[in-house]
Amino acid sequence: MNKDKDRIDRLYSFFNAIRGTNTPSEYESTLAVLKKVIDIQEQSINELGDDDLYHIMRQVANDFEVNNPFPDVNKFLDVYRTLIGFEAVTWTDIIEYGDRRAKFRVPEALVDEMEKNFIDGFQEVLIPEAEKFSPCLERLVNTHSDSHFTLTSMDPFYYKVLSEMFSDNDMVDVKQTSIYEYEFSSEQFDLILAVPVFGVRDKAEENGNFICREYDMIAAENLALHLRSEGILSIVLPARITFGGGNVRELRHFIQSMYCLKEIADLPAGIFENTGVKTYLLTITTGRTDEVVIKRYVTDTENPRRDGLNKLIVQDDTFVLEDELYDMGDWNIDRIFESQDEDWIKFQESNVKKQELGTVASIFRGKAVNKKDAHGNIGIVNISNIGDYEIDYSSLDHLEEEERKVTNYLLQNGDLLIPARGTAIRVAIFKEQPYPCIASSNVIVIRSTDESLSTIFLKLFFDSPLGRKMLVTRQQGTAVMNISYKELNNIEIPLPSIEEQKSIAEEYEKELEAYKKAIQAAENRWSSTLARLQGRI
Repeated sequence: MNKDKDRIDRLYSFFNAIRGTNTPSEYESTLAVLKKVIDIQEQSINELGDDDLYHIMRQVANDFEVNNPFPDVNKFLDVYRTLIGFEAVTWTDIIEYGDRRAKFRVPEALVDEMEKNFIDGFQEVLIPEAEKFSPCLERLVNTHSDSHFTLTSMDPFYYKVLSEMFSDNDMVDVKQTSIYEYEFSSEQFDLILAVPVFGVRDKAEENGNFICREYDMIAAENLALHLRSEGILSIVLPARITFGGGNVRELRHFIQSMYCLKEIADLPAGIFENTGVKTYLLTITTGRTDEVVIKRYVTDTENPRRDGLNKLIVQDDTFVLEDELYDMGDWNIDRIFESQDEDWIKFQESNVKKQELGTVASIFRGKAVNKKDAHGNIGIVNISNIGDYEIDYSSLDHLEEEERKVTNYLLQNGDLLIPARGTAIRVAIFKEQPYPCIASSNVIVIRSTDESLSTIFLKLFFDSPLGRKMLVTRQQGTAVMNISYKELNNIEIPLPSIEEQKSIAEEYEKELEAYKKAIQAAENRWSSTLARLQGRI
């Protein structure tokens, strides 16, 4: 740890030396140019003069395809002599401690999990956009010295740095190419470790080579095509791969038809420094397997961005037959875990009547509102107004609009409201107000259309552990999780007699009222006590 701290301190001392001459985004390239000049000096038979060093520096900058970092020769010589006084800087240091904000890094804990796919006998290994895997690259290469590595980068600078890093290793080839192009390589590989670009679309209007236009989805298809027999692709993809429709659904079918899905692992939020996109680690193989391993990882720290991340821990794991997964049509692992959950099994085995929610209720999204008016005639229930038990009507936004224009969105007494976006699942019952109200577009409305369903009973069910799990399994999204109102239609709910539902609802409301009164009484007593005690000071 002290050694790492010393290295970091040295590098930032260097960065301080060039501050004012270079911007933070240029620190990395500046350090690379200087290191290369030092290497040339050390390998030279003759001592190089100041003019020679400056000429070499300009040539190296040109070779690295970066601007001359030192237009002032004297500034160059000052920084050069400062760097010479440091302990040798490595190429890994350069990648690791440049402008961290501008980089996408694969955490070492995730690299460790991906590395478990190495099998004795693997000859050809591909790591595209390899700079993302620093500082683990050298360890991977040295640990698996019997394998031949191909490292690629789209960036000409990183291509140069990686080439320098492994210039003396015959088992490593470095190439400047893009995995988002069909013919990025003519080779096939035993193992591919990849974390592609998230959320970027191919700018080409016509892309007949691939099913999807998103770079991450292109990478999944393209890299799979470059697997050898019994080869393995370990790739991180955004959550959209598990539920997306259209071309993404077609890609899922392609993968399952042409390859074998070996494992789907849910990765925890916050493990990547530069994105909050929800991600999954997929293991795809050209080999054979009848079972798909399903995993959910958690981190060993509460906040990995703040506290760091040492390892990923498997919280849940199970398996599903590949044919069953294909029949599902998506890769919703929450639903798989749900089907094997003890509460779910107990529910399925119970004698209580069960029915799909969509057969006894109308489910719809609220209305998008662009222009609000504090004095408007129509109240708007937003996510922030929905509490654990009730709706806060005192802080509603308002809209000035003719009631007839929002008739289809007007809330009715007893409507059940659920946030459509966010991480917290809250369920509340709407109670009729002196003025008309609608829900915002971020709120889902569930309205009973059958006398056999009490929405208060439904709220109690959704507040139960099993009900919460059912709602979680209907969440979709990347950075922000969404509940699809269409997905709620097929949720199977318990439906005892309406008399029993009303009995349960009446007791719930009675006890909730008693709870609120007790809380209010306790708060009043506490306020009175504080005032009395403070009066004695």
